[in-house]
Order: sequence, then C-alpha cells, then structure tokens
Amino acid sequence: MTADVWTTSSYRKPARFDAWRHALNLSHLEWELEPALGPTFGARIRQTMLDGVRVVDCHCDPCAGWRRRPQVSRGDGAYFGILFQLRGREVIRQGGSEAVLAAGDFVMWDSDRDMEFRVLDPLHKLTLLIPKHRMKALLGDAERYAGLVVPGSGRADGIAAEALRRVARDIATIDEGDANAVIDPILSLLSATLMTRLPPPRVSAGHQDSFRRFCRYIELNLGDCDLTPSKVATAHGVSLRYLHLVFAEQDASVGQWIRRKRLSHCHRELSQAGRGGTITEVAFRWGFNDMAHFSRAFKAQYGESPRGVSRASGSA
Repeated sequence: MTADVWTTSSYRKPARFDAWRHALNLSHLEWELEPALGPTFGARIRQTMLDGVRVVDCHCDPCAGWRRRPQVSRGDGAYFGILFQLRGREVIRQGGSEAVLAAGDFVMWDSDRDMEFRVLDPLHKLTLLIPKHRMKALLGDAERYAGLVVPGSGRADGIAAEALRRVARDIATIDEGDANAVIDPILSLLSATLMTRLPPPRVSAGHQDSFRRFCRYIELNLGDCDLTPSKVATAHGVSLRYLHLVFAEQDASVGQWIRRKRLSHCHRELSQAGRGGTITEVAFRWGFNDMAHFSRAFKAQYGESPRGVSRASGSA
C-alpha cells in the first residue's frame, strides 16, 4: 500500500512552518501551534489508511501546540489516538496530568478532550487515529485510559512497542488486503496492555449480579455469529453504556469476553481427538464465520494455529 509523503523540504525556509501547521492539521486532526522557534524548521510525514485506521509516521523539529474547545468542535469525527515515541522526547498534557514520553513509550489520547504537547528534541513518532467506536469495542471504558503513558521498558509493554515499531517501519509496504490482519491484532494488543496499567474500578454487588446474567446469556448464545454487545444489551433491557461499564469493572470488554469464550470452546474441542469435527466445523459452531480471522485470533490467544492444536491431538 502506497503511503502519502509530505515534507517541508519542498518549501522555501520562511514558509516551512506555516506549511507544517497545515500538514499537521490534515494528518493529526486540528491543532493550534505556537510560533516557530527559528527559520530552519523541518518535518516529514508519511501516512496511509489501514482498515479504517489512519496511520501517520512523523519526523519533526521541536515545536508546541494545543487542542482546546475551538479545535475539538471543528473535528470531523471522534477518535482515540495512539502516540508512540520512536525517537526524541515530548511532553503531553491531558486529563489534568502531564508526562514526558521517551523513545519506546506510548500514550492514548482522546480527540474530544483538551490536550497540549511540546516536542523537546528532534522527534520521530507514530500515531494511530482509531475511530472511537472501534477502540471501545475492545476497551469499553477507553476514556479512562486517556493520558496514561505506557513505558516501553517492561517485558509485556515492550511487545506492544515492538509491534508499533514494525508498523512504522513497514507503513509503505503493507498490502491493502493484509491491513485487517495487521491492525486487528495490534489494537487487541494495545487494549490488553492498557488494561494492565490501571486497577479495575470497584465492583458493586448489583453489577456483579448483572455481570453473571450477561455472561450466562453470552455462554448460551456463543454459536450465534451475530452475537454483539448491542444484542446482549437489548436482550437484557439495558443501555450499551451500562453493559460496557459492568464489563469494565471486571477489567474486560464485552467483545473480548465473547471472543475469548468462543476461542476457549474451539481450543477444547480441537484438543480432543475426534470430538469436534473439522476445524471449519468447530469454528462455525462457536460463532466464527471468517476462517482467516478465526485463525489469527486463535494463534494470538494460544501461540499456535488451530491446525497445530488439531494435529497434536491426532484429529488432523
């Protein structure tokens, strides 16, 4: 997939910062910038769309800016941004907190909330602009994590950092047909990593009862390929927001819960020789209707392919 490339080198030096202001607003939503620090400002942007997610690889010299109500109100949609620092340092402020990002760190920010940034050194960063509805399907209480910096130094956190690093490296070579295979696992990995950074909210007794009822319904309907969070909420006469809140208290999202339960049943049947039928029959029985998606999700969960598990059990 070809990435669009923009660079200040095609502009005269006095015009470069104004050109950067325009390019930043086109690629990273709308921002107001402080005046340039000097006449030699330089920046370069590569961007593409991968399965509905805007992916922006950016190099720039030190600069600073902010998003407040006027900029937020002129937005063309609601997004969560994943900002991954590849080189340099950047100060970010959102949600009443301030943090310095160093190489290997990433943060999720909310396009509907005020934010400020200050680039301290020549910078290289990757930004994923993810439609909110898509991130919330994986991380129901996603707003809770806005402004939280995940350091790239930990072992588990480093896996997420390495995945983002590879996206930055391969942005121009990822085939359009492979975009879903690339983006889905990365969003799941980022969501899982973020969930390890905050303790779950305190669970109320009433919500525990609701959680058990929701789980029982999901378990009984796993074979329905159209089972969605909206369907679960409607079946119980509650709002989708309430459903996500209850699962967030259990440090999970509804979509992840459904997928994990389906994969667990598939793994158990494939592990028992002769019990479940073919791999396709097992996957379809437990609500998967896309074998490529099933295989990717299964391998991401268990570290081996469905065929590998089936062969080890003597079924294939």
